[in-house]
Amino acid sequence: MKKTHSNWKTFKIWLAFIKPDRKLIWFAILFSAINSVAYIGGSFLIGYIINAFFEPLAKGALQWENFNALKFWLLLGTLVLIYLIYAAFKYLENLFYVKISFKAAGRVRNNLIAKLLKLPIAYYDHNKTGNLISSLIVDVNNIALSLYQSLTQIIAAFFSISLSILMMSLISVALTLIVVPISLLMFGGIVLLIKKSQPYFIRVQDAFGELNAFVEEMLANTKITNSFNRQALINSELKKITKKIRHIAFKGDMITKSLETIYYVISNSIILVISVISALFYLYNLSVWGVAGLGADIKGKATAALIFTYISLNWNFIGPFQQVLATVFNAQVGVAATTRVIRILNAVEPSKAAEKIRIVKIAYNEQKQQYQETNKKDPFGFAAYKYIDANTQEVTYKSVKGEVVFDNVYFKYNENSKHYQLKGASFKAKQGKVIAIVGPTGAGKTTIINLISKYYDYQKGSIKIDGNELKEINSEDLKDILTIVLQDSFLFNETILANLKMTNPDATTQEIEQATEMTQAHHFIQNMEKGYQTPIENNGMNISQGQRQLLSLSRAILSNRNILILDEATSNIDSSTERIVQKSMLHLMQNRTSFIIAHRLSTIKNADLILVVNDGEIIESGTHQQLLALGGFYNNLYKSQFDE
Repeated sequence: MKKTHSNWKTFKIWLAFIKPDRKLIWFAILFSAINSVAYIGGSFLIGYIINAFFEPLAKGALQWENFNALKFWLLLGTLVLIYLIYAAFKYLENLFYVKISFKAAGRVRNNLIAKLLKLPIAYYDHNKTGNLISSLIVDVNNIALSLYQSLTQIIAAFFSISLSILMMSLISVALTLIVVPISLLMFGGIVLLIKKSQPYFIRVQDAFGELNAFVEEMLANTKITNSFNRQALINSELKKITKKIRHIAFKGDMITKSLETIYYVISNSIILVISVISALFYLYNLSVWGVAGLGADIKGKATAALIFTYISLNWNFIGPFQQVLATVFNAQVGVAATTRVIRILNAVEPSKAAEKIRIVKIAYNEQKQQYQETNKKDPFGFAAYKYIDANTQEVTYKSVKGEVVFDNVYFKYNENSKHYQLKGASFKAKQGKVIAIVGPTGAGKTTIINLISKYYDYQKGSIKIDGNELKEINSEDLKDILTIVLQDSFLFNETILANLKMTNPDATTQEIEQATEMTQAHHFIQNMEKGYQTPIENNGMNISQGQRQLLSLSRAILSNRNILILDEATSNIDSSTERIVQKSMLHLMQNRTSFIIAHRLSTIKNADLILVVNDGEIIESGTHQQLLALGGFYNNLYKSQFDE
């Protein structure tokens, strides 16, 4: 069962979200206090005006000729000024709370993105992309909205309730001692109902995440959907999810409607109680234990103004209760969203405790006659491993070559499974050599590449790069010596130039053109209307598959890494473009340790080492001619393709 968070725990999490903006919060609280005092002071002043002017006139105790018009108009002007102050500070309060809420939301979203970038690839194997997108956008927006509502309503309600009780006590201690306990008791029941509704909100948010994942998958595969005539099946699945949402939301909405009805009955019952008791105090001339002139006469007896003023102040008392309860209820969406966000933020990141080896860029310092670390932009620098002696703290460097050694490596994607996807894999990829990996689908070719890229950690055996255990090399630094060209090359919705500079932001125009000329991409780029400034649309849908591959190869050349991985780089292109791509690959592989996964065995005949993988094991290895001479699995695989 998925863990949920209580309202109080969620509130503490929200406090952590808004803590960096505490100065803004104090200003907002100050504005809230001022407008609460102004609003209640206005109600208080209205009661005073009635008690001082209109009630004596009605009873005949005050004649019109003795009416103090100046005092009356001064009080009325003061009342208008008070409400203007209320309006001004209410605006400032809302403005500050909006800033606080959305700054907190931006902070949460940034933390989420940072977390998602740190999580291992295995995390994405078990969590749908659409669900994660829903948390990044919908859940964070719900947190912002709940934060805003909670801050504005609860803080304002605190001041309003506190001041209302104070003012009600000044008017009538007796009535206050009766009304406040009754109100607290009656509203307590609503809190229990709100708590009962919380699981429904979490389940609704999870269901919406499921819907988002379904829609994201559907839109990403529209061609397949149409090709296989799956529209009816898609509609059926969509109806199931929406029915699930409707079923869960219905229960939550029923509780909502019940709360509205209960609150209406409670609030009106309290007003009725006040009216009856006030009337009894007035009719029987009873003492209300109040301050003379505020609701009681000079003898402490009830006056006609008592009922009006007390009911007015009581609305200021029970009104905030309604706001708080409504806010707490509506905040259940925020609680559900926070629960989902915290699931991601609490996801376990790969341990970096073993990552003791850094990869830095060094250059020779003529003055000091030694190598030292330099900026990554330094054209004379080169990648090197940095070692720090644990005892002496002495720093030594060793240049990166790119030799990769597998020694009896075992790996499985599911830690709880007994089945290994890679079993006892051993080979040595020497510096600057080309290693091809072949085998049937699902044999374990991509698994080997995933391990070299450190997307997953192997369970047994050893993988070393230049004699360094892969687990000890810093994961972020590894990206500085390794580049990958995938079967489906991803291009960002940026210009061609921006995409080319992804791996080397400081590349000069000359370097970029040299790279594209090597891959023969320069020609087609120049023929486009905007050249290198041509925008890429929807992952390169406005250019051909072959052109996308050429751009990816150009990008890899610009990265200038020591280790190159080509994963089925020629599988989705025509024969004519394949020849261009293969020629570009030769440029790219020069002086680099290169790993090639290829279905077409004709593309890897010149590889220095070919690894034949089947059912997670390297069953054969050698050059093309050596493997043919063996007459084994590779020979049969090669002949079958040749026969085709």
